[in-house]
Amino acid sequence: MWARRKTWLTAIALYLALTAGAARAADWEIDLDARLVTSDGRKSFLDGGLGALRYGEDQSGVHLGRARLALSQPFGEVWTVHLDASSWGDDDRNPFDLTEAYLQFRPYPLAGYRFRLKAGAFHAPISLENPASGWGSPYTLSHSAINSWLGEELRTIGLEGELDWLGTRLGHAWDLGATGGVFGWNDPAGALLASHGFALDDRQTTLFGRVGEPGVAPVKGRSLFYEIDHQPGFYAGVEARYLDRIVLRALRYDNRGDPEAHSPRLNAYAWQTRFNAAGVRLEGPAGWTVIAQWLDGETYIEPFNLDLEWPFTARFVLLSKQIGAHRLSVRHDEFSVRSDTPDGAGAQDGRAWTLAYVFTPDEHWRVAVEWLRVSSTESNRAIFLHESPFARETQLQLSVRYALAGTL
Repeated sequence: MWARRKTWLTAIALYLALTAGAARAADWEIDLDARLVTSDGRKSFLDGGLGALRYGEDQSGVHLGRARLALSQPFGEVWTVHLDASSWGDDDRNPFDLTEAYLQFRPYPLAGYRFRLKAGAFHAPISLENPASGWGSPYTLSHSAINSWLGEELRTIGLEGELDWLGTRLGHAWDLGATGGVFGWNDPAGALLASHGFALDDRQTTLFGRVGEPGVAPVKGRSLFYEIDHQPGFYAGVEARYLDRIVLRALRYDNRGDPEAHSPRLNAYAWQTRFNAAGVRLEGPAGWTVIAQWLDGETYIEPFNLDLEWPFTARFVLLSKQIGAHRLSVRHDEFSVRSDTPDGAGAQDGRAWTLAYVFTPDEHWRVAVEWLRVSSTESNRAIFLHESPFARETQLQLSVRYALAGTL
């Protein structure tokens, strides 16, 4: 408890120290998202179950989708502090907690090049589906299987540098960029993927929160941002942009976890999690958007000299059409986790369809309706719950969000 309070106090002190002499006003955002949900899904993985949705059948009704507060404080011309905090309306240990907190250095472009440096806690530059503020999606309520997992188990807590060549400012059609990050506190990443596989939701794990209840099987909830083996991880990626119409992105991620390292405090091992990710986003004429993304990797632990590995892969295609204040989107996901363990625990195979309609009449209001169906086979349902490993789950959501933004 004291460690969490100390971290919060350090973040607040850093913010106050850096903004004390700032000459520029801080930008702020507040938004509140209320949901009406009907679901026939299995018990949600967020409650320790093996459902693939955010809400299970016992959670149909009215919910808080998200309450969010964000602050961005520039100081000087090239430095910014950003804090992003949310509440998801569930039983997390902290009702309101940070999802991102970082300091950014972004000097002016020079000779056609632009450099950016981040330090703190933030999302790695992988998703092409979540460009909205707060790592949100303008297309659907629930994220793809890929980006649901990234929001659940991954966060960069460290440093990230990016160098862009601004070809469009020099008369060319392309901008090119390279990104690299070094991080810690992500050794548990992979544990929940091996426990419940991929899911589709929009809940981001907070920096000092957890997923589920510790010790409650089959998905034994835990803290996810923790250092176990004291070895830094890294990622490196490239990006190409064509006239802001086409974005191509590829990245290699390796947390360099020591699969034999054990934390008595967490009663958990460090997971060696590595993957490759690639994707493309096309912005066509007349409001059309197409996004395709692919991810392939493995997560591994070695307790008591046992070699336990879970290779995984996922991909999706999203098609979206903007018509004035209206947006229609459809997405298809396919995902799988292979279990190289003696009993086959954690094996999963699934696919999902998502249909969404979003109406944004002005800068304050957004109304969205989403239908999501997931069909998946999960071996742990039979092993731990003595249920059929196959489940077809359907979730219908109505979301009403109100947002405010301004300067202090």
